[in-house]
Amino acid sequence: MIVTHSFPIPYDESLYNELRTMQREAATVWNDIVREATSYFFSFKKWLSKKEIQSVRKQTYNLHSQTVQAIADKYEANRETIRKLRKTDKKAKYPWRKKYYYCVPLKKASMSITDDKIAIKRSEYELRLSDLLTKKQKKNWKEKFPKQNKNLYIPNLATEDLSACNYAEIVWRNGQYHFCYTIHVPEKDLSSYDFKVAGGDLGEIHAVAAATEGKALLVSGRAMRSIAQYRAKVLADLNKKMSRCKQGSRQWKKYKQARNRIRQKSKNQLEALEHKTTKEIVSFLEEERVTHFVIGNVSGIEKKTKKDPKKKRKHNKTRRQQLSLWNQGKIKQKLTYKAQQKGIKVEETEESYTSQSCPFCGGKHQAKGRRFICSVHQTEIHRDVNGAQNIARKKHPMAVKTLISVVYKQPIWYKRFLSLEKKQEIQRIS
Repeated sequence: MIVTHSFPIPYDESLYNELRTMQREAATVWNDIVREATSYFFSFKKWLSKKEIQSVRKQTYNLHSQTVQAIADKYEANRETIRKLRKTDKKAKYPWRKKYYYCVPLKKASMSITDDKIAIKRSEYELRLSDLLTKKQKKNWKEKFPKQNKNLYIPNLATEDLSACNYAEIVWRNGQYHFCYTIHVPEKDLSSYDFKVAGGDLGEIHAVAAATEGKALLVSGRAMRSIAQYRAKVLADLNKKMSRCKQGSRQWKKYKQARNRIRQKSKNQLEALEHKTTKEIVSFLEEERVTHFVIGNVSGIEKKTKKDPKKKRKHNKTRRQQLSLWNQGKIKQKLTYKAQQKGIKVEETEESYTSQSCPFCGGKHQAKGRRFICSVHQTEIHRDVNGAQNIARKKHPMAVKTLISVVYKQPIWYKRFLSLEKKQEIQRIS
């Protein structure tokens, strides 16, 4: 399994200036590719192939040839993704925006890695006036531009062995440069385990509910929802204030900086909560020796909530905002790769009416609050646990049990909660 790790590059003025220059050059490559590919499409009604894009870019930029090819690869991947999205969403746009800075992709041939430092290879093409005059006298214009090979060195702060690293990127994140690299991590072998399935239900009150036949774990998602709602409220207020100022004025710039700070801070908080939430779920699956994990697919639930008459009648303004701010896609992505790293096979299935389907009588009943009560057998079960188990039953058989052990957890136990726990333990001991 291939995973991505990163480490920050220590600040050095000359090093950061060189990296900034490489970012600008990479942005130039991207802008040229986008402009030429788009104009070619409008002229001939077909796209330039990746091979044609790469052939035109040779010996033109002050970057390593493999880095230029990697940028072309990223453009091709982006274009292919948009092509698939446009089958369902016609508003999806192909790359068009001009960039001033772009990440520096590095293939294996464009970097040299040792135990203490990493050498980033690049090329510079310069043609002086004397060279032009010499070429004119010789009348040999087919000669290549003189190339100078240079290396840029950064410290190797990775905790893993990077000798087998085939791809990396230099990105700007949180006010400093980071070296992001891919490594191969072997998956855990679960062939000796007995077959055991668990279901996963994604939600807002409980970010993830994972359930086996007799045990379930519910991780709260209220903190993530609170941060997302606070961010939306503050950004709306700042945008309103910016609209009243003259664009580019001193006050307008202050509001813009505040908006960027709020976005970055909330993004970091949400990422931390997502990682801790998914870590709790995967640890639970590992303890229960689960081999197959089925996740409900809820993608598209937040789309057209205002235009679709059925969704508009079902959801009010507040509910539509909650659905639009729901980060279920990122949670599902993190759950998938973390579970696969532990050797757990991850599957997806459609999850409609799983929280309303009764496992005892086979009918459908509306849940009251967080409780699901079967009106026939008068049996009660948590609605999210019921949904998670029914999601698993769509793919694999699972026995129905009336007694299920449910554990509630927070993604982060803050100090005030920890102090309460300690007081309760002291009281129990005394």
